[in-house]
Amino acid sequence: MFLRKILLASLAVLALATISFAQQEQAPTQEEMGSSQEGPREGRRHRRMGRRRAFAAWRELNLTEEQRQQQRAILQRQLENTKAQREELFKLREKRFAGTLTSEDEARAQALRREIHDSMQSMRTEMRNVLTAEQRAKLDQLKTERKERRDEMRKHRRERREARELMPR
Repeated sequence: MFLRKILLASLAVLALATISFAQQEQAPTQEEMGSSQEGPREGRRHRRMGRRRAFAAWRELNLTEEQRQQQRAILQRQLENTKAQREELFKLREKRFAGTLTSEDEARAQALRREIHDSMQSMRTEMRNVLTAEQRAKLDQLKTERKERRDEMRKHRRERREARELMPR
């Protein structure tokens, strides 16, 4: 059970790392997305779906058991190294929800996010170094395909939004 929890937490970190790497642009604002009736629960569900897709690429690489163990160790080390930052960031988020976040707190939150991002970037590099040359090429190909699909979906959503805006009300 404990191993399962560690594995799930590790997979979540890997998903977040993959997603943050894949998404170079900022997420659209609520105004850009149009009015949405979607609550916080629906947003979490969509993020989870994205994580599953992110892991699909790694599943297609046919990692050996040794590679899986090495990557689990890397993930575990990254989780342990960023635990304090993640906890502090969580406390700052609670302050924001309570309305007591100061400008110093916001600056600290940005610094923490940068530290976590840098740590995740080095973790991705380490995990990539575990792969063979063929696996790296396959991963690059899968990332390119995913980026093309994402760009196509963005274009489609933008066109739909523009068409809606042109329609008389």
